[in-house]
Amino acid sequence: MLFYTLFALASVVAALPLETPIAPVPLAAPMAPVPAACLGFRLTSPTKTDQTWTYGQCYTADWDLGASQVTMISSVNLVDSKTGQVVATNIMNIPGDKGSTGHFPLLLGDFDAHEGLYFFQVIGETGVADKTCTLSSVDFYVQIDAHSPLETKCPA
Repeated sequence: MLFYTLFALASVVAALPLETPIAPVPLAAPMAPVPAACLGFRLTSPTKTDQTWTYGQCYTADWDLGASQVTMISSVNLVDSKTGQVVATNIMNIPGDKGSTGHFPLLLGDFDAHEGLYFFQVIGETGVADKTCTLSSVDFYVQIDAHSPLETKCPA
């Protein structure tokens, strides 16, 4: 019986085509070069995936300027990962060397607020003519908890 099983298995393997066609994998578009004024600018928080944040609670976004020429964070936008739409601008005009937004309530704007994946888009101004630096955080899940009170003022 064992001989028959091995013979049958070998027959099936022998009947398979030697070359399996491989579908071509599309290449990603090349990334635009990072302007020299932005080199070294990076987010330090949020950076962990699989985080869940609660609508209306206090959070921060943090960065490191590195050797960049970023002098001002003009906005920290909350972006819907699914649609790419900016749903709220949480913070505006923070000195770049501060390194943090400080605590702010996570708001979803005035449109159809819903739970889902979001990310921060941090826009830095360099002081060099028309040179801005845009960073995107990792995605994080925003939940809406009816039992969690909306914070209007966060601790410093």
